[in-house]
Amino acid sequence: MLLTVLAVVQVLSIRRESQTWDEAFEIASGYRYLFTGDYRISLEQPPLGRILSALPLLFLHLRAPVDQPSWHEPKEVEFGREFLYHNRVAAGVILFWARVPTIAVTLCLGLALAGWTRAQFGAAAGLLALAAFSFDPNVIAYGRYAKNDMLAALMSFLACTAWAAYLVRGKRSALWLTGIWLGLAVASKFSAGFLLPVFLILALARHRFQHGSLRDWAPALARVFAIACVVTLLVYAPQTQLLVPVTRATRLADPTMHMLRDTVDARTTTGWILRWMGSHLGLRAHPLLVGLSQVAQHNFLGHPAYLLGMFSDRGWWYYFPVAWAVKTPLATLAAAGVALAAALWKRQGAGFTHLVLLVPIAVFVGMSMITHIDIGLRHLLPIFPFLFALLGAAMSQWRWPYAAAACLLIAAESLAVYPNYLAFFNAAVGGPANGPHYLLDSNIDWGQDLIKLKSWMDARGVKQVCIAYFGSADWSYYGVDGPPVQPDGTGPETDCYAAVSVTLLYGLYVGPERYAWLRSRNPVARIGYSIYVYDLRAHGK
Repeated sequence: MLLTVLAVVQVLSIRRESQTWDEAFEIASGYRYLFTGDYRISLEQPPLGRILSALPLLFLHLRAPVDQPSWHEPKEVEFGREFLYHNRVAAGVILFWARVPTIAVTLCLGLALAGWTRAQFGAAAGLLALAAFSFDPNVIAYGRYAKNDMLAALMSFLACTAWAAYLVRGKRSALWLTGIWLGLAVASKFSAGFLLPVFLILALARHRFQHGSLRDWAPALARVFAIACVVTLLVYAPQTQLLVPVTRATRLADPTMHMLRDTVDARTTTGWILRWMGSHLGLRAHPLLVGLSQVAQHNFLGHPAYLLGMFSDRGWWYYFPVAWAVKTPLATLAAAGVALAAALWKRQGAGFTHLVLLVPIAVFVGMSMITHIDIGLRHLLPIFPFLFALLGAAMSQWRWPYAAAACLLIAAESLAVYPNYLAFFNAAVGGPANGPHYLLDSNIDWGQDLIKLKSWMDARGVKQVCIAYFGSADWSYYGVDGPPVQPDGTGPETDCYAAVSVTLLYGLYVGPERYAWLRSRNPVARIGYSIYVYDLRAHGK
């Protein structure tokens, strides 16, 4: 019943949202890869999530615009627009079916979470963990888009629990499953590499609990790593030939050949290693290796970020703890606080099962705090199932009226923000209307509210608006049209309703002074809390 409610809410709410920034080119890239095996768009993200999103589209017989310059250069945004908005089927239909696999992945994660928590802590714990998961606004929000974050969370959880099962029971089937899930996790998102230190720490912890030999775990870790490598490479199978070393004579005979050493950025440690491998082994630019280099380069260069009114290209070590605190329902925070206080009061030591949940959280959060890509709470999704399992286990020790009340409060907070789940902020920080004072980008504004903006325009007979839109969607497709908002608020085009994305309004990517003149005004509407509308008409000023 809980999973059915989750699915219904996700489907009903997602049909009212336009594409997010990444979705069009990620869907187009996956569809193209299924047909040709050529993977070249935004290699920083592995292909598994894109493949899953593209699978339902095979039944729509779409056209892949491979004859466009945007594919050959490549220009990801232009390629995505061409695929989504100039195809044989309406963009809304393509987008809906591409999002269905992510919703299915979210349901699978809920099922895995409930089943594992039930097996370890009892039926009540499994049910409570699933309730907190199903009603969580962030799970609902990020579990609806054609993105890889929820897929990485599912594969990471399965890999950790399979490794724990192997450490406890020593079954070879659990070892194989660990390697398979790890390989699929890395093929979903490169940040899944955090699982390797987690596996090592859990092996050391298990050694301490049962006083066994560490020599037993080293070969097992090696086998898991080998299986994972094979699985990941199978996802990239159509381009396996790029891993075959080429001779100098072959390179000279084909000057257009893209070599790995000429593609990676050697300023990072990862890039330096890959360049060395490429030079000494004669490797070509395989998308897996190039993607690893691009992630390292992105982290090295940093990414424009916003937190609490501050701007930085290097981020803040406390970005993700703050993001989690302001975007988590108050009932969840309160339940977690009570559970932690009870554990400290009773001075209960953590058993191995609790370490299976605590170690991934600690390692992932620790790694997140030293990275320089602070653009969204969605990057914390891999730790969500571990958090909810702990919460369910703790709440199952309460009297049932208190546990039921906590779940009902979480559900009430979730219902209050329907259908604008991406913009959820808890009441302690002022709710979604106050969200831009804390976070921007994919925490609240991912370009998703053009359909809602058009509905607002139609309801008021507004034919045209001035636009400052943060997103890659073709807004004219949704019936939204008009001149750009002038940065200084002057010019004849300013006599209009102005629709401004909050990411731009508060200055991320464009500078805080660009729309400062607008921030001093009161908006006449907040569309999905991601687009603010201002009345700049002569009689409305």
